Amino acid sequence: MKQLTSLTIMIFQIVTFSGFSQLKTNIELKDNWYYLNGEKFFIKALGYEIGARPGQHPYEGKRADDLDLLAFDLENIKNGGYNTIRTWSHFSEAQLKLVQKSGLKLIMGLEVNPEEDYGNPKFINDRKNYVKQVLSYAKKYDCIITYLVINEPQTDHIHTVTGKAFVDLMKTLIDVIHTEHPGIPVTLSANAMISDYMDESFFDVYAYNCYNHNEGQTATMGFKDYIKGLNELNGLNKPFITTEFGYSVSPSGGKGMYGSNTLQQQNEGLISNYRDLIDAGAVGMCPFYYADGWWKGGNKNDHALNQPEEWFGFWGYSDLNDKYGSPRPVWFAMRDYMKGLIISPKNNSMHTSTTIPLELYNNSDVKKVVVKYRDNIIYTKNIQKEGYFSDQLSINPTGIEDMELSFEFFDEKNQVIKNESIQILASKKAFELPKLTIEVTPDSDLNGGKIASIKTKIETNENFTLVGDLKVSYNTHLGWEIGPEVVVSIENQSDKKVITSENFFTIPKNCWVVNASAGISVKYGKFVFKIHDQKIIYRGNWAKEVGRK
Repeated sequence: MKQLTSLTIMIFQIVTFSGFSQLKTNIELKDNWYYLNGEKFFIKALGYEIGARPGQHPYEGKRADDLDLLAFDLENIKNGGYNTIRTWSHFSEAQLKLVQKSGLKLIMGLEVNPEEDYGNPKFINDRKNYVKQVLSYAKKYDCIITYLVINEPQTDHIHTVTGKAFVDLMKTLIDVIHTEHPGIPVTLSANAMISDYMDESFFDVYAYNCYNHNEGQTATMGFKDYIKGLNELNGLNKPFITTEFGYSVSPSGGKGMYGSNTLQQQNEGLISNYRDLIDAGAVGMCPFYYADGWWKGGNKNDHALNQPEEWFGFWGYSDLNDKYGSPRPVWFAMRDYMKGLIISPKNNSMHTSTTIPLELYNNSDVKKVVVKYRDNIIYTKNIQKEGYFSDQLSINPTGIEDMELSFEFFDEKNQVIKNESIQILASKKAFELPKLTIEVTPDSDLNGGKIASIKTKIETNENFTLVGDLKVSYNTHLGWEIGPEVVVSIENQSDKKVITSENFFTIPKNCWVVNASAGISVKYGKFVFKIHDQKIIYRGNWAKEVGRK
């Protein structure tokens, strides 16, 4: 496989193809960022499927190009503040021409069925030929900035066909793409909760579908820290992008935060997730998604009220004849939120210095940024251009101080167009935090027993207060089921220096990997964060090729 540590893909030059000229885009991957034409590029994408309108099925029969509707959608997406779209399947050349013309970038999915036998020579050869056929024309369009080769492969299936077969297929397709479309990054869209054990180091970019359903490691570690932990497990040495996240507003159906959310909950959930994922280290966002997919419930002509998968759209459709749709409130909320993105300081971050990095990603409307602390202006700067901006922010904490920083973004008329607060914990000197660690039995091989134990140890600190209950999870990766979770009250133990707990779980026979985790919230003034720990345990050595070492 050709390694791409720093991707210098294309030089600036004018070329002509397909009847029009364009300026080639120079892409690099470095410093955990995408660089386009020498500038850091934050991917403000939106998940998008053509052919998913009422009465349509994007994966049934021969798909129409729908160029008029595609042009309509692309214009909306660009006006909505997005700079990229993410797809689950390839675009035709006619469709790519429209994307190129729109100025949007594209993270393009390639159709590799995650339920096939990855080691079957016929399937391997079929997918190689398919990828070559698509890239025979796709390589002419520099709107493509990443290829996604598979979506949400399942743990049990990988175990069945073997981890080696999965990794070999992925490396084969990566090599084909690197050869046919030199230098364009390649990754997959793994589901965070079911693919947490997977080693993504052989891909060019780390990518996950991330849903905050408040279960498993999300419940124990918190959404931000759980996703940040995945990024850290991957090594923090490549760009990390989120290829799905969102909230369904289905009238009924689903459980927890999966379905039946109000329009307001969709608004707040998307913005909260966006914030958390930036704080987790993501430099690319692809929320799910532009339009409702009526086909997902099995009947493309009916918008099933109790099928959450049909109601994630930022745009909805009134009836079977509505081809253009209309935006939901989340569309406007996200448009305004993305006008100025605060990359640093991270929300709920800790600092032991009087200066902290300031990083923003602004759209063209932003002409000035002001930062306030307790109503006093501590920073103001005129913004000269859109895109990435960096500087230093000076602070002067007294002791350990919870600081709520208010960011205000102004337009050319000096009107506030966005505001957002960032909570940090600051001190001029290093300070100790409470600690939580777990000990898991069996600790190295699930074949070591039928009953598992998670021993939790919390070491408290007098400066910090434990909040709520201790949550313990034994994520067994059985399909989409997360596995058992235990809630342990520490109400009568909060004055202890060390708090211990032990919980037991049955290990299913068909469980091939477990993520055991525990966590609890901690508070200092307004500053609330999680302390947590997690351990990944495999059954035997089936995952030696695909799992984290």
